[in-house]
Amino acid sequence: MSVKKGNGKKSGFILAPITLSEPVKTTDGFTNLVDAPAVKGEAAKAEQGRDMIAAENPKTKNKVSADDQNVQSKPARSNVGEVKQSQEEDARRADKNEKPAENASLTEGELLRILDADSLDEIYELTDVLRASSLKLYATLVRLADSRGRARVKNHELMSKAGIKGIATLYKQERWLMDLKLLKKKAKPGPHDGSSYVVHKLECLPLPAEIYEKFNEYLSGLKRLS
Repeated sequence: MSVKKGNGKKSGFILAPITLSEPVKTTDGFTNLVDAPAVKGEAAKAEQGRDMIAAENPKTKNKVSADDQNVQSKPARSNVGEVKQSQEEDARRADKNEKPAENASLTEGELLRILDADSLDEIYELTDVLRASSLKLYATLVRLADSRGRARVKNHELMSKAGIKGIATLYKQERWLMDLKLLKKKAKPGPHDGSSYVVHKLECLPLPAEIYEKFNEYLSGLKRLS
């Protein structure tokens, strides 16, 4: 700081105005001095440069906006896919519940073991599969079942319709059909001695096509007689 003496007088000194040769500096919060005007100027220049680039190349700006939109839309599409997958799974479960008669089946090896046969070539008659009174019993239950293969009937009524004379014979033929997985039974307690059945289609078994055709002809004959 420069001072100017006053004309040799002893009364004191006269303060001269201060002239700054450099811009005022500010601190950065600690003890370091920074040129605030310069920093602001550089930030302004950088911002101006970005604006000039965007103005000169609008495609770049549009591309950035499109990328932002894609990023924002990805979660929405993902959610739509999850909902669709969940709906498809629900539909499959509902379809499975609506068709219980198509769920049971035997492998070819299991079927040949039950029928005591070495190959499917040995099976060409209905009685090779539906033996004794099981053919009439199965045909009767197929006719009594609804579209989902369910039937509920009293024992004496079922025996009368199937032409079975004794309860022991009924149980034996039911057991045979259940071994073939053509029948599921649930006895209903009470004085009526009835049962609920789920009847599976003969096509569930890996049999020659001629067996299916012969059984359908047998059913058609029963309908004509009734």
